Amino acid sequence: MSEQPVPALMDTLRPLVARVAHHPVEQLTAQTRFASLGRWGSLAAMRLLATVEQTYGVQLDLRAYMRLATVGELAAEIDRLRTPDARPEPAAPAPAG
Repeated sequence: MSEQPVPALMDTLRPLVARVAHHPVEQLTAQTRFASLGRWGSLAAMRLLATVEQTYGVQLDLRAYMRLATVGELAAEIDRLRTPDARPEPAAPAPAG
């Protein structure tokens, strides 16, 4: 993913990740890889996803999360899920007749 995270979202997400990872928040950046957080595994990921859902109101399943390598990619995905879809609604089928 090459999307840039929203700075305000990073400001709130970094402390959440730090708390779940038991990692100093000052050392977390958008480029921090989840794999670099020591004993980061599926249990920590599930705790983070539950916290993300509670905090931001978005659901991200574990499979989708596993595609995200960095804190910034997670922030961009949260932002994408929070942003209303701009695609137009499909047209209703014409009545038969």
